[in-house]
Amino acid sequence: MIINYYIIVMIFILLCLIHILFWLFVMFAFLNTRTAKINVYIVIPLVYILHMLPFHILSKLKQEIKKEHAANEENKFYKLLCFPYAFIELQIKFKKYCTFSPISPQGLLIFGLITSIFRLYPPNYKNILNKN
Repeated sequence: MIINYYIIVMIFILLCLIHILFWLFVMFAFLNTRTAKINVYIVIPLVYILHMLPFHILSKLKQEIKKEHAANEENKFYKLLCFPYAFIELQIKFKKYCTFSPISPQGLLIFGLITSIFRLYPPNYKNILNKN
């Protein structure tokens, strides 16, 4: 029984890690032209479609596992990795002061799209500012 618990906790941690790595990709794909293209043409449209579903696949899986076995594991895991914990704390602060949090999933999609498009098609500010 204890072995099953650890296997389930490891699956839960793996799901959390996949979720974190995915959003890190969306945020930092603009650093490379190839990943920026993947972000703009594949990842962001797929995430947009997935967010239109009545449930989120990864969140639903994590909730089911957490409900059964890993109630406290998510916070422990996030604190261990530091970045997700700081990110969650930042989200909480933004919710207090912003109408729409820029680091919500939708905000991250918009950030990833804008930065990736700027990487692929850098703006020529001289042409933008010219009156002609």
